[in-house]
Amino acid sequence: MSRPASRTAGAAAVLLLAVLRGCSDPSAGPDFRLEREEWQPAAGLSGVRLRTDRYDMRVTSGDEVLRDCLPAFMETCHAAYRRAMPCEREGGPRLDIYVFRDRPQWAAFTRAFVPAQAHVYLHIQSGGYMDAPSATAVLWDIGRDKTLSLMAHEGWHQYVARNCPAPLPPWLDEGMATQWEAFDLRGDVPVFTPRRNLLRRNSLREALILENGLIGLPELLRMNAGEAVMRTGQTVRGYYAQVWSMVLMLREERAWRESFARLLADAGAGRTAAVVGAWKAASPEAAGMSPGEILFRRYITGDLEAFAADYRDFARSLVH
Repeated sequence: MSRPASRTAGAAAVLLLAVLRGCSDPSAGPDFRLEREEWQPAAGLSGVRLRTDRYDMRVTSGDEVLRDCLPAFMETCHAAYRRAMPCEREGGPRLDIYVFRDRPQWAAFTRAFVPAQAHVYLHIQSGGYMDAPSATAVLWDIGRDKTLSLMAHEGWHQYVARNCPAPLPPWLDEGMATQWEAFDLRGDVPVFTPRRNLLRRNSLREALILENGLIGLPELLRMNAGEAVMRTGQTVRGYYAQVWSMVLMLREERAWRESFARLLADAGAGRTAAVVGAWKAASPEAAGMSPGEILFRRYITGDLEAFAADYRDFARSLVH
């Protein structure tokens, strides 16, 4: 990644800049305003605070290239989330992101920020988390490319937590979050390349090699990442690889694109809870189904066996 031109000038404590991009170049990213000032989270620590139209980012990472990249990167991510599932509330507060220099700084902040959940979050060994009640992402620098990939993933969860009227089923939420993890950078603007997500592709290859390595579709539609280990013995990375590839298939394949787009539109508008309720009322067999399975059957297909066979073929094509 080449270093973007610096947006700071002079020694002013706070800078307010209008970031203007060529309207004729769709890859240039969205226009936004940027405020930049020094930030001191605690005695002996220093960093920078970056406010854009939709984000309030506090950063102690010493990677200046990463710092300069973040405003345009996250504003571009947000525009992509909004195109995929329009549900943004007008006039809401900025989304908070913290990017610390290292894990000890992150851990100290976490203990103070979410004391009741800290014992859970402190088991994380790489990256960070998104606190759903506050829609706040709290990360530490794990290397520039990996940090940006994680921010794009967690940024989707932030967008959903802040704007979506109801939680998404895990397969849809995590599957969509993985779509933003891979990208090419043009300056500091990401051009998303979900098909080239090498991390997920390698994990998918592992799952396809193993006997019974893929999680069965009904199970996948009802579980979350933690349950992937407890219920089936699959690895967490296998779960993410599967939801990545399945959502990629739904987004790319002509047979499913329109149905999947309707699911996202209805989820963003808050209509899916009523859909689940109506399905349960009309279909006795739905009593044992999760909302994730009901929505899949309602919007995508009720023939899970045929879909699973098509998905396996698609998955194999991704890894060859």
